[in-house]
Amino acid sequence: MSNWGIEDDTSLAGTNENTGPKALRDAYDAMKQQNQELQNGLAAVQKQLRDQSVVGTLSELGIPATAASEYKGEADPAKVREWATTMQSIFGGGSGVPNTPSVDSVPPGLDPATQQQLQQMQDAGQQGQPLGNFEAAAGRLNDATDINGLISAWSTIK
Repeated sequence: MSNWGIEDDTSLAGTNENTGPKALRDAYDAMKQQNQELQNGLAAVQKQLRDQSVVGTLSELGIPATAASEYKGEADPAKVREWATTMQSIFGGGSGVPNTPSVDSVPPGLDPATQQQLQQMQDAGQQGQPLGNFEAAAGRLNDATDINGLISAWSTIK
C-alpha cells in the first residue's frame, strides 16, 4: 500500500519538527539554507557600506584609511569625527598629514650672510628669474671639456 510520501508512518505523532512529508521537509531545508545565504549576503553588504562611510569620514579629516579598522562604533559621521578627535588628542597629531620640512627652511649652522644668499637664490628660483650674464658664463665654463671650450666660454663674457 502507498504511504503517500511519508517515509515513516510511526513518527506522525512525534514531536520532531521535521516530521511530515519528505517534499515539505526538503523544501523547508532549502528555504532555511536560502534564508541563511541571504542573511550572510545582507550582512556583508551592510559591513561594506559601514566601512565605506567610516573610511570616507576619516579621509575627509586627513586620516589614513587604515585607521578605519580600529574604529568599532557606529558609522555615523559625527561619531566617527568624535572618535578621531579623541584619538588625535590621545596619540597626538593635528592631522593625518605627516610633518614635512618646509621648503623655505635653511640648514642650521650657517652664518646670517650665507643664509641670506641662500634665501635669495631660493626666492629667485621660485620666481623664475633668469640667470644673469655672470651665472650664464659660469655655467658655460663648467660645461667646457677642453681648452677651446674654455676659451670660447671666456670670450662670451662681456
